[in-house]
Amino acid sequence: MLPITQLEHLPKISGIYKVLDANGNVIYVGQAKNIHSRWNNGHHKLSEIIAEYGIEVYIDWAEIPEWLLNRAENATTSFYQPKLNSKIPPVV
Repeated sequence: MLPITQLEHLPKISGIYKVLDANGNVIYVGQAKNIHSRWNNGHHKLSEIIAEYGIEVYIDWAEIPEWLLNRAENATTSFYQPKLNSKIPPVV
C-alpha cells in the first residue's frame, strides 16, 4: 500500500488497484496494464479523489495477468461497491 502522494513508486505491472480513504474504506477500484503509467500519466479520478478525500488516501494493488484484468476488476468492484465507481460491472 502506498500513499497517493508517492505515485512515482507504483509498480510497472498489470493489475487491479484499490484506492482507500484514511479509514481503510475502498473508495475506488480500477485496472491497468501498467499501474505506474495509469497513475503517473494523469488518472481521470485523481482530482476528484483529492478534492473529496484530501491526500490521506492510499493505493493498494494486486498483480493480475492482462487476460484476467476485466474479470478481476468486475469481481473486486462487485465485492467492495466503492463510492467512486460510477458503473456497475456486468456479471461474468
